[in-house]
Amino acid sequence: MQDCKMVASQTATIVSINPATKEVLGEVPILGQSEVQAAVARSWAAYENWNVLQYHKRARKILELRRVIEKRQDEIADLICREVGKPRVESYLSELTGPLDTCVWLSENAERMLRDQMVQLPNPLLSSKQSLIAFEPLGVIGVIAPWNYPFSIPMMTILMAVMLGNTVVLKPSEKSPLVGIKIGELFEAAGFPKDVVSVVTGDRTTGEHLSNCKLAKLIFTGSVEGGMKVMAQAAPHLTPVTLELGGKDAAIVLPDAPVDWTARGIVWGAFTNAGQACASIERLYLIKGKKTDQLIERIVHHTKALQLGNPADPSIDVGPVIDEIQLEKVIAHVDEARALGANVIAGGNRREDLGGFFYEPTILTGVNHKMAIMQKESFGPVLPIMTVDTEDEAVDLANDSEFGLTASVWGKNLARAEGIARDLNVGTVLLNDCLFSHAAPQLPWGGLKKSGFGRSHSQFGLQDLCNIKHINIDSPSGSERIWWYPYGDSRVKVAKAGIGLLHGTFPAGKTKGLFSMLANMFRKAK
Repeated sequence: MQDCKMVASQTATIVSINPATKEVLGEVPILGQSEVQAAVARSWAAYENWNVLQYHKRARKILELRRVIEKRQDEIADLICREVGKPRVESYLSELTGPLDTCVWLSENAERMLRDQMVQLPNPLLSSKQSLIAFEPLGVIGVIAPWNYPFSIPMMTILMAVMLGNTVVLKPSEKSPLVGIKIGELFEAAGFPKDVVSVVTGDRTTGEHLSNCKLAKLIFTGSVEGGMKVMAQAAPHLTPVTLELGGKDAAIVLPDAPVDWTARGIVWGAFTNAGQACASIERLYLIKGKKTDQLIERIVHHTKALQLGNPADPSIDVGPVIDEIQLEKVIAHVDEARALGANVIAGGNRREDLGGFFYEPTILTGVNHKMAIMQKESFGPVLPIMTVDTEDEAVDLANDSEFGLTASVWGKNLARAEGIARDLNVGTVLLNDCLFSHAAPQLPWGGLKKSGFGRSHSQFGLQDLCNIKHINIDSPSGSERIWWYPYGDSRVKVAKAGIGLLHGTFPAGKTKGLFSMLANMFRKAK
């Protein structure tokens, strides 16, 4: 196994392949049920000490991890580039900056955001009570990670989980296991206690074994089909699940959008990571205007200028898709659209001459919502464009999807763009940009419909990894509570009087309630 280490059973293995060259990079074990269960048990044991460590001490470890990542950035970026075919620039910007920023954000803000919160109880019958909300770690968090962002997605989730005092068992994708192992090595190098972060490699059966274990929570990022299976596997234990699944993200362009700026942003949003992002622009709706044809021409121009090839070359803009299965899916979507009348105005070809799983960045027009390319997640370097007459039509088409992860709106009139954003049924809408927000730990990430549920990142993502515990404090003295036994006619009158006092009309209803309460409060119930 190249540049990686892991002690585990060698009864069965999976091979990691560079999708740009089809070169074998390494071989990792497929861990079985007993090995996964043992890893989870060790993680629970590590949790006993880790969860009682003070925030500032956990923050110190996270800042040391930041130092290790920064120091080894070239090594990490090179591995990402080779194992998933990500261009070198993206290996730094989209994979490393988010985790590094997360280290800083957590170390500076987590303790403050998760400090106990006092809750005021305005009802006078509860005046002797004090309530507080405590945010406590859950325990062992299972993380089943994807291959498309094999470092940033799991790393940002793990950082938030361990900062809270949880421990983590990570199962990386079988298509990017070496990056997953590297994550474990980095935590070890940063001095984290043994088994606070564990890595179990393998195929889908390994993920199933993890889903079946005793976990405090399970976080899955991947396909809709995979998410449904994970939910079913976690159901017998009622393990809480957070799912970040697919997307068919729409971009809407207003007639006043600046042509070249918008074209450049759309092209990047469609083809970064070879279109293999759940938040890639997979549908483009242009609201008709004087510059619509010019905008399409500039989109085609910038698309044809992209350099396709092996991302080992730092000048390459677009790398391969991950494997033959993904490549065939992209080809099938384009071929079906062609057969149904769509026009391919850029790209549209597999590039076997480049040696790996390459497909040209492709632009289609003449598409409609009867085509799979406008309904199903393509997850590849293809961009279908529809021209529509009105904003309402664009919004209706954008919402005509089983997914609801992100969307973008492009235009100069920001108030108009924001109005459209509020009508889109998604978790995130970006104006005049796309995709970037996943790398910002301060911002929530998650979707609607078949894009999953739950939120990661931000204070909401932190709370998703907590037991939000209510503690109420009252002294064992004073008068008995009126809701205690025994019941009787006077208690009924007190109850009605209290409702009148607190919720009746002013002044008659409230005054009547006050006098009735004073008259009955101290009478015996029976």
